[in-house]
Amino acid sequence: MKHLVIAVVLFLITPLLAYSATGNIHGVVKSGDKPVAGATVRILELDRGTRTNASGEFEFSSVPNGAYKIFVRIIGYASATNVVHVNDNTVETSFALRESAIEAEEVIVSASPYAGTSADQYQSAESKSTQELRESPGSSFSEKISDLPGVNVRYMGSAETRPILRGLSENEVLVLENGLRIGDVATFDPAHTTPIEAEEVSRIDIVRGPASVIYGPNAIGGLVNVITNTIPTFSENPFSGTLSLTGNSVSDEYNGFFNGVYSNSGHAFSISGGGLHSQDIHIPTGTYVDPASGVPFNLSRMPQTFNHTQEVGLGYSYQGDFGMIGIGAKDYEMNYGIPGVPTNDNFLVAVPGTSRITVFKKSLEFRSLFAVDGSLIKQIRLNANYVDYLHSEFPTVQDSSGIHDDVANNHHKKEFNATLQFQHQQMGNFQGTVGLWFNTENYVIGGGMPLGPNSVTTGFAAYIFEEYFAGENTRLQAGLRFDNNQIHASNSTDSAFLGFDQTRTSNAVTGSIGLIQKLSREMTGSLSISRSFRAPTVQELFANGFDAPSFSYFQGDSSLTPETAIGLEASLKGNFTNVSFELTPYINLINNFIYPFLTGDSTTVAGIGTLANRHFAATTASLIGFEASANFQLVQYLALRTSVDYVDAEDTKANMPLPRTPPMRGLLRLSYQDNMYAAMFEWRLASAQNKLGDGDTPTAGYGIVNLGAGMRFFQGAIVHNISLHCDNLFNKVYRDNLSFVKDFLPQPARGVRLNYNMTF
Repeated sequence: MKHLVIAVVLFLITPLLAYSATGNIHGVVKSGDKPVAGATVRILELDRGTRTNASGEFEFSSVPNGAYKIFVRIIGYASATNVVHVNDNTVETSFALRESAIEAEEVIVSASPYAGTSADQYQSAESKSTQELRESPGSSFSEKISDLPGVNVRYMGSAETRPILRGLSENEVLVLENGLRIGDVATFDPAHTTPIEAEEVSRIDIVRGPASVIYGPNAIGGLVNVITNTIPTFSENPFSGTLSLTGNSVSDEYNGFFNGVYSNSGHAFSISGGGLHSQDIHIPTGTYVDPASGVPFNLSRMPQTFNHTQEVGLGYSYQGDFGMIGIGAKDYEMNYGIPGVPTNDNFLVAVPGTSRITVFKKSLEFRSLFAVDGSLIKQIRLNANYVDYLHSEFPTVQDSSGIHDDVANNHHKKEFNATLQFQHQQMGNFQGTVGLWFNTENYVIGGGMPLGPNSVTTGFAAYIFEEYFAGENTRLQAGLRFDNNQIHASNSTDSAFLGFDQTRTSNAVTGSIGLIQKLSREMTGSLSISRSFRAPTVQELFANGFDAPSFSYFQGDSSLTPETAIGLEASLKGNFTNVSFELTPYINLINNFIYPFLTGDSTTVAGIGTLANRHFAATTASLIGFEASANFQLVQYLALRTSVDYVDAEDTKANMPLPRTPPMRGLLRLSYQDNMYAAMFEWRLASAQNKLGDGDTPTAGYGIVNLGAGMRFFQGAIVHNISLHCDNLFNKVYRDNLSFVKDFLPQPARGVRLNYNMTF
């Protein structure tokens, strides 16, 4: 709580120190002679956004003096950027957009301290907008980004999904909300969820490859930054917001979300709420054999994959001469199932493996940006959040001889995360940011079979990120960061941890260097190398308990030392009138790579049975691969997107593949897009995976077909989008190598989705 008080004090006094003269920006967006309504317009340096009205006009008020890039994007048109100079006046600017069926370039805010397009990034980075996410299959945000090159998804039903980047997941991939820690325990167990409502997401940034300089530990494989509107953005329109509704037959799902903002004289107030209700996921009807008992089951659904969520939120912000300040709060609840063997008559042979988890998450977020009228400092950003997260695991209905614990396990985490950034004025050819980062989490594990001791983890870091403009077409980047991480593990109510008292401290220096070279007006090349770090978690160090989803008994290793990684990446990007492409080869070499492995022996737990022992250990690993994508505008309104990705992930000490390595994948998507109508034919392919790591089983290749069609229409500045999709059109039985239940259950059956979204 003391950290929260400090953040609030800083949050309140910083505006008193910051002031800058301001002006306004007014503009119009057209295509030919017709105004373009509903286009997203953003000031990249201030991360401010608005939308064009029915006349194609937009306006930003109280903009601090300076030079800014104004970026415009709307589906069906090529994106565009103008540079404006504000100097105590109203600046006029105009955009003439060109119709294009190729996916429009998106702004990325997560790969550097300031927003920029993908061509401006030193690392491979991509972003998905609200509308693109809603058109994608799946219920979770992780599923909706899994069509991007290098991005896979860990699967146990839609609730338990988590992104996998270039073959790495769990503690090597950082999932953030608005650039801050989420406070969940999703990496502790594959059955745990990442508590984010997919319908509330306004944008998702994906940075592939090490991204530790700005965001700290746990980004050895990359990061996924989920952008939500918890804190509203002031709009020149008195009332603005979104409404979305979705139904999906594959799980009898219905969900909806509303976010409304009232803006007046620089003040913005928001209220949001929604939820999701889905039943067990349909699979192609058939006989499926439980691999543990050999018992066959006739199934048409994945047992125990229901998901029920609800969320409410309030927010406030003020946009003034000094910049902006904002605060938002959310209350999130979730009740979902863990798939497994269903309740059955032959209980002693085929023990039901299903259970459910309830989640309660309360969060408070601060965000601020202050324009400073100083000779040294240009901007100050102070962002912080506080999360109180509780989840409890319950058995489902069992007979009298089954599990009878009222609560098998519960996890309670209180986490505070804050970042303070100082962007300095451009000094000659240099521009950059100095930052401080702080995180603390208090983690209590209770219940009948806790997996580890209680713990307090504290992290502190300082970093610097600098860019050097070596010439009109050449930019260099360098980053340096120092981290201090401490875990103090203490006793819990479980007898295995009574009197437990151990502390682990880790220090690390990480950094990155990069080069962007403009090869021509249309082509850009980049090269980057980075060193990243991750301290072992309390589970990896001290676990000693039963894990239901993997039917294993986990034991930690207190001698584990931090992971360190060297990442090397090159990229070639082209953006022509009718063709765009990106090719990115990479190497990620990890020392002390921490992973769980089967020891070959077992532990017997009363009332549960005999469990395979899994211990945590460290090895050296190499991940070498590439991502490639290309977009072709075949004729007006008709485009073809192709992509392929591959990673070879090896345990170089044991000379064998790492477990759960994604197979080579491909995508072919033919899409039609004009100002009103859209249609899509998509073929997703995956090769067989026979390169097996510890505990892996072979997985056959597959190809599935998805179809979709939709329309967009306008009422003044209000934009309506409605679409109908059919996923897994031919109801194919297929299994994903990264599913934790693939040896028993296939991926979802054919599903029909109906989406409606209104932006006003």
